Amino acid sequence: MAALGGAHAQERAPSNRPRVAVIMNVYFPNSHADVFVGRLLEGYRLNGRSYRPRVETKSFYVDQYPVNDMAKEQAEEYGITIYPDVASALRLGGSKLAVDGVAIVGEHGNYPRTPRGNVMYPRWQRFNEVTTLMQQEGKVLPMFHDKYFAYDWDDATKMYQRVKQMKIPFFSGSSLPLTWRRPALEFEPGVELNEIMALSFSDLEEHGYHAVALLQAMAEKRRGGESGVASIRCVEGEEVWKLGRQGEWSQELLDAALSRRINGGYGKEAKNPQAILVRYRDGLKASILNLDGLTRDYIFAAKLKNGTVQSSCFYIQLWVHNHWSFMVRAFEDVVLTKKTPHPIERNYLSTGITLFGLESRLQGQKWLDTPQLAIRY
Repeated sequence: MAALGGAHAQERAPSNRPRVAVIMNVYFPNSHADVFVGRLLEGYRLNGRSYRPRVETKSFYVDQYPVNDMAKEQAEEYGITIYPDVASALRLGGSKLAVDGVAIVGEHGNYPRTPRGNVMYPRWQRFNEVTTLMQQEGKVLPMFHDKYFAYDWDDATKMYQRVKQMKIPFFSGSSLPLTWRRPALEFEPGVELNEIMALSFSDLEEHGYHAVALLQAMAEKRRGGESGVASIRCVEGEEVWKLGRQGEWSQELLDAALSRRINGGYGKEAKNPQAILVRYRDGLKASILNLDGLTRDYIFAAKLKNGTVQSSCFYIQLWVHNHWSFMVRAFEDVVLTKKTPHPIERNYLSTGITLFGLESRLQGQKWLDTPQLAIRY
């Protein structure tokens, strides 16, 4: 036991790795905190190779502690201090910022939903606490912000503006644009697109967002760059299939997408199908079909101007969650290089498509004009 204790103490010796704080809603098995923080602490595997952590996690702030909480045991195991508030976690209990980066994992936990269906995760609140502290101390920290910006569009806009104003090295969004594509599919800048589609499954707010994010990562490559979204409509049930028959979305693209399934579905039909229809300002036509039952994969399909149809599964390991290794690597890169890996406008626009799509559903599944989404990049 003495030998084990000595080895353990030696492993805890100070390192020269950048120090980071992790701000979480909650930490339980298979939560976003688990699949992200576990790899941040212990390392990860990608494509048959193992990688040790390049940053050192020094502090946690945790908002909720359910009966299956992992935060306390992980903190004890890795010598991490859990602080009672965000400021203390970033200052490591002192009077000044004492970390080199911060990750906000604002998913999961017991929070209410808005009337439109967004879970009221305190993402903007945590971002505001962190960045206000930066402003007070005149220091900018590289940041990771999980999933979409905020459940309220005004808060999302404030977040976007503050990142730009403060020039924060900022990585946010979904793991889907980063994960494996089976088969490989990448558009060169300037690709000419006629129509695009992404498939998702399960809860429209929680999982449909990922399809929006992967769709936007592909759409932004088109000729002329991103021009923004002119209008959005969300429909459910039989209306989804009716609009498909009317040509509002392409059956050809749906067939191409479903042909790329790896995990398959639970049956031969979708349970309460849902669709978010998107019309871009430059005329590009897009749809996000949430087909729970028909698929457990996120899939993309596109029809090019020349008539060619291309499709790919943006593959996730449903139970191993190793696609999260890409997220950890990207966060480490941001901390180490202080460079933003992709335009944050991607996630700003993806946030807007998600929020206004759910707003359309709330307002009777009607078309909504979206001048707020005239986002160019």
